[in-house]
Amino acid sequence: GEAVCIIQTKKVYVTPFCDVTEEHAYKEGEGDRSLDFWRKTHQQFFAQCLQEVGLKFSPDMQVVCEEFELVYPKVQ
Repeated sequence: GEAVCIIQTKKVYVTPFCDVTEEHAYKEGEGDRSLDFWRKTHQQFFAQCLQEVGLKFSPDMQVVCEEFELVYPKVQ
């Protein structure tokens, strides 16, 4: 196969869901890039995933955040 894209991880950190920053939400680039949008959509996603294994969502739960850079294809 041929690569569609290649990324380079720049930063990985663990933080409580409630402490994810506006900067991270903006960099993730979903919806309107606001922290409010990020929290709403990710809370729904995590709640559904956790429910499937008999757990409940908590704003204090730890989440893994990753920042990366697109290496290929190069953006002009």
